[in-house]
Amino acid sequence: MTSARTTTETPRNAGHRHWDAGVALARECDWPGAARAFDRAARAAPQDALYWVNLAHAQRRAGQPELALVAARRALEVDPVHPLALQLHAECLTQLHRYTEAVQAWAELEHSGVREPEAMVQHAAMLQALLRPREAMVLLLQALSLRPELVRGHALLADACRDQGLKREAAECMKTVLALEPDNLEALSHLSYEKRQVCDWTGLDTDVERFGELLLTAPHGLARVAAAFGLLSLPLAPELQLAAARGESLAMTAGVVPLSPVRQADRPAVEGRRPRLGWLSYDFREHPVSQLLVELLEGLTSAGFESVLYSSGPDDESPLRARVAAAATDFVDIRGLSDRQAAHRIRADGVDLLIDLMGHTRGQRLAVFAHRPAPLQVAFLGYPASTGAPYIDYLVGDPYVTPLELAPLYSEKLAQLPLCFQPNGRWRPLPQAMARAVAGLPEGAFVMCAFNHTYKILPAAFDAWCKVLRDIPQAVLWLKETNGQLHDNVRREAQQRGVDPSRVLFAPTVSYEAHFSRLALADVFVDTWPYNAHTTASDALWAGVPVVTRYGNSFASRVAASVLNAAGLGELALDSEADYVAAIEALALNPELLAGYRRHLDEQRLALPLFDSRRYGAEFAALLQRMWQRRSVGLPAEHLGADIDRPERPTLAAAVGT
Repeated sequence: MTSARTTTETPRNAGHRHWDAGVALARECDWPGAARAFDRAARAAPQDALYWVNLAHAQRRAGQPELALVAARRALEVDPVHPLALQLHAECLTQLHRYTEAVQAWAELEHSGVREPEAMVQHAAMLQALLRPREAMVLLLQALSLRPELVRGHALLADACRDQGLKREAAECMKTVLALEPDNLEALSHLSYEKRQVCDWTGLDTDVERFGELLLTAPHGLARVAAAFGLLSLPLAPELQLAAARGESLAMTAGVVPLSPVRQADRPAVEGRRPRLGWLSYDFREHPVSQLLVELLEGLTSAGFESVLYSSGPDDESPLRARVAAAATDFVDIRGLSDRQAAHRIRADGVDLLIDLMGHTRGQRLAVFAHRPAPLQVAFLGYPASTGAPYIDYLVGDPYVTPLELAPLYSEKLAQLPLCFQPNGRWRPLPQAMARAVAGLPEGAFVMCAFNHTYKILPAAFDAWCKVLRDIPQAVLWLKETNGQLHDNVRREAQQRGVDPSRVLFAPTVSYEAHFSRLALADVFVDTWPYNAHTTASDALWAGVPVVTRYGNSFASRVAASVLNAAGLGELALDSEADYVAAIEALALNPELLAGYRRHLDEQRLALPLFDSRRYGAEFAALLQRMWQRRSVGLPAEHLGADIDRPERPTLAAAVGT
């Protein structure tokens, strides 16, 4: 009897067999299965770089960028200049938000001789994320010279121009995007935004009409990136604003698989137990969000709450960042983590209530929230509108910014603080004596200060200001010089409205301390709509300057009204342009009335509820407890009213005594 012959498969043959299986699975888009097959191939023949490259590609497509990064690096150990391995290495670092390493990886790809325009654009995007717009611009111009039709390249070039103060050039770049893709809603939003940065209002009505058409005609359920933040300052119906936010939230989180739900047994309903708080933001730095937040965080820590801060933004090494970090139980830098990794970290940290401080603003990480790492997820402070995200449970507001009768305009449940949603405190510097001449202001003038960002200024507000300038000969308009390209447009618009352009003045950037002393020289702060002053309104009131605002139905258009109410000046919030103009002129023509308002702010500054961080902290803590108590007993999120009677709004006529 003869024995059966046995054959031993060589590693090369085994690797090729597994590789064939992986290729077949990849054709079926079974990326997890393909990754398993390519992994077997790579382990059978570890000196074949192609197997590691295929493994990295499959793992990345399967949503495993961390494993893909390891595989790409194994490929580079075998072949340090393998172009696909270099590209995958850079793509994984990009996906993991490891921007500094990604920039180096993209540069290595280019140094290897690969001049692929799309890869160069990704490299530029990382430079832009690191706030290096000049370098990004150089690279983008090179990429677009090779492939002029690259839409993303032109869009990023617009961002690079904007961040260097080249607002007009940014607008021209977005016009190119629209020439390539006429129905690109995001590009149209960005173009409108960049034009408004320099007060260029040409075609604004047409743009607003086009936004409405694009948002209304999108197929039902189709997620569309709409650059929702840029739309907040336009006179769009609130329903369209919600549609834009909802589309953007769904588009950026498509394909995300949430973590398994937190078991109720893991979060026991203990009477009085404080939830562990997580706060996620790009802006734990010298930024208005941190300025507003810092005393609240310190107060919550003193009250026994544990707060973990998750930072997705740069470390500016500022004293404010250090103070914010010191106010927390823990401070976690998540820039090097993928969205899923960050979600796992938050889950492992035992966060009960996760607070998003960004919404649809720069550096947002809403995809982390889409993974559902915490039992309750809340939007607060950084974005004055609905996120449109089904994975955000509550939006913190108050009876003025988010009245319950407007609840249908929000995807979240509304959670109202009793007085004002905006946290403040007494951290601002007190204004010091300064002569008007030092600030370039005429003595004896009635100074209308409008220090909002210029993208918030629309023709209707400018019409109102110019009417006051025509009616009150001694009045001047004082604008914030947000960039050096807006002067000509503003002066031309004033002249077209019958106002001498020399009566429009510009305030250049000064130090933070000097800003408050200069701000106090104004007689009245005149607000914009539909996007009001937010932190800027509180700054003006702290400096002793009354604010006159006009409110509407959106969150962004009601913030100044809320702030004024908390300062005891609710009558300075009006609901029509005619009343808005009348209020400003009443202050201009009645020096005693104006002096009374200023005296109220100067003498009551430290007693006003608006700046009482201890009171605010107690109210905020109580609201968090209400949210958590519902969750602890298994109840779903529901609107949480402030349970107070909203007082009847006083009128300026009553204050004037007419």
